[in-house]
Amino acid sequence: MAASIGLLVYSGVMPLIKTFAALICGYVLVKLDMFPPAASRGASILSMNVALPALIFANVVPSFTQSNVSALGPVILIASIYMFSGFVMGMLIREICYVPRNFWQGIIIMTGMSNWGNLPNAIVQTVTQQPPFNPATDPQLGVSYVSIFTVCYHVVFWIGGGAQSLSWDYLPGVPQGEDAERRLSWKEKPIGSLIARYILRKRAISPPEMSEKLKDEEASIDEQDKKTSVEVLAAPVASIPKIVISDELDSESDIQLTRRSSRVSAVSAFRSRNQSSTAPPSPLRITVPASPIRISIPASSIRTTAPSSPMAGPAQRSPLRTTFVATPTPVRSTRSVGSSIQPKDVRQKEHPLLKKAQHCLATVFRPFRAFLQPVTVAIAISLPIALVLPLKALFVDVSTQGGPSWHGPDGRPPLAFVMDTAQFIDTIAVPLALILLGASFARITVPHPLSRLPIMAMLLVAAAKMIVIPVMGVLMVQVMVHKGLIPQDAKAEKFVAMLLSGTPAAINQMIVSSLHAPDGNVDTIAAFYLVQYLFMIISSSALTTVSLLLV
Repeated sequence: MAASIGLLVYSGVMPLIKTFAALICGYVLVKLDMFPPAASRGASILSMNVALPALIFANVVPSFTQSNVSALGPVILIASIYMFSGFVMGMLIREICYVPRNFWQGIIIMTGMSNWGNLPNAIVQTVTQQPPFNPATDPQLGVSYVSIFTVCYHVVFWIGGGAQSLSWDYLPGVPQGEDAERRLSWKEKPIGSLIARYILRKRAISPPEMSEKLKDEEASIDEQDKKTSVEVLAAPVASIPKIVISDELDSESDIQLTRRSSRVSAVSAFRSRNQSSTAPPSPLRITVPASPIRISIPASSIRTTAPSSPMAGPAQRSPLRTTFVATPTPVRSTRSVGSSIQPKDVRQKEHPLLKKAQHCLATVFRPFRAFLQPVTVAIAISLPIALVLPLKALFVDVSTQGGPSWHGPDGRPPLAFVMDTAQFIDTIAVPLALILLGASFARITVPHPLSRLPIMAMLLVAAAKMIVIPVMGVLMVQVMVHKGLIPQDAKAEKFVAMLLSGTPAAINQMIVSSLHAPDGNVDTIAAFYLVQYLFMIISSSALTTVSLLLV
């Protein structure tokens, strides 16, 4: 028995070697500068919109049969518990560990969603062909049970909003790059802020509130400065000088403004009282009451004249830069200041009801956008075909399942070419995703120091997916067998239920995140993947051995 177990463990490790071979291909292509980021983005779109739907259709239609419908409930329950446990662990890790701000939702999805694609299928197909399994029936049953896990994954990820929630980390208000690496206290985390506010009765000041507070303080300082300048310039003086301003750059724009001399005389008196000060003279800013137009004229083009006085000395040149704010009425200019914004204002006034209707429709139909994705469409088409035998007979042979036997001119089902095409395209889904993952590993920018990486969060996520959830899964399956939810002789079902508890994160998350990221940079996600896939060989081998012993 020991030799057969060793052979089975070896058979389970071989698919992992193929996985790392694909990862190395992507890594080498990037290092040779043969796989630029633009090519990665195009490959991501191709994988998500073409290869992945074909993979779902090719696996779901032949795998679901009337014989495994009774196992549908327990397997769906087990898959739901795995995902829910992962989501809870991801939220706890986010709250207690440092996680970049643009990965708060990503760490929850990564901990909850696992790679339930062709990787476990390859292991199951290899292992179930050896004792203690029945080579005649268990390989097909094993693939069917894996397909149930796959359907649960796709329903939660695509239809349930998991993929759409990844865009929350890249919303306009979420910091990116180095700004996302600011370490926040537990009171500023989503759950911690609720605990501090409603349980501890403490209210943490969020970064937006802090910026608003700083703006209020700056506004109060500016208001105090204005009050001080008004008090200084508030002395009444009798003389009324005339200020003539000529703009030499525009001969058609001559502005003559006459104001009471109280401000100018008060400034002169203020200067005379502070002549002995050692501080250097500062530029003077003369401001007339606010109006829509602000005219700023360089000092070299300003000529200031005032009524002569016996006490006045010769005029002195100074680096004075004066800013005047005047009303648009006396300005003689051919330039129209407000003409550039007038058409936009007119358009906004012309269609207010249309814009409001568009906003309402977008709000109502936004949740239904997920149903129009290629992956969800593939699931919606595959499930009815797989469960309705007359439809299924058009694509695959169901004569052994009690269905009709329809044949085309070549003796095969009439739409067998559709299944052949889907199987032909789906062969690129997993290798392409692994190549993209290897390319992401090659583009990882290692920060200096390494403490900038969320190392503790990376290790805890790997431990949750490779140790905690597998141990919980093995114990839960044994309890379900003892309670009669899973038959004692259902070896393939028990093996699949325990094996799929310890798989690494799904690669689809990296593909979707790269499409949402502003620059396509998913270094943080790739670092989390790197830790999990490094431990995958050890954890998967150990889990396979334990599952075989318990079967």
